[in-house]
Amino acid sequence: MFDPQSPVRPDSSGFEHVFVVETRGGHTVIGFHNWIQLYLQEKLGHIDYKGYSVNAKSPQPDESKHILALQFSWKNGIKPKGSIFIGVSPEFEFALYTLCFLTSPNERVKVSFNVYEVEIVCHHYNQKHIGTTYPVLVKYLNV
Repeated sequence: MFDPQSPVRPDSSGFEHVFVVETRGGHTVIGFHNWIQLYLQEKLGHIDYKGYSVNAKSPQPDESKHILALQFSWKNGIKPKGSIFIGVSPEFEFALYTLCFLTSPNERVKVSFNVYEVEIVCHHYNQKHIGTTYPVLVKYLNV
């Protein structure tokens, strides 16, 4: 777990940030954009789910929704807001995020999936590495 406030700076990566977890200042959870890690940490009792974000862009979650904006606490830290794909494979996310990083000089790429219009946020680190990447629901198309 990477803590940028720590005097000792362990190695960190975009993969770790997105698929595992990092903290800032010991109390703010950053990264953590993978549903499998969220599930595993919740199963261990480390997650206190605070709810999902509902607005015009974000539908109420159910078994057919595959993207979610949410809030939770993890151990001693808070994730004030975040978004993740739900039920997709890590391979899908890894491939999607890599394609967005390699094909776009911009840090936001719009993509469409079946009933979703999604913006993939991909912050470049030194223009050579992914710092973070995650989905943001632009529009849910009711079908």
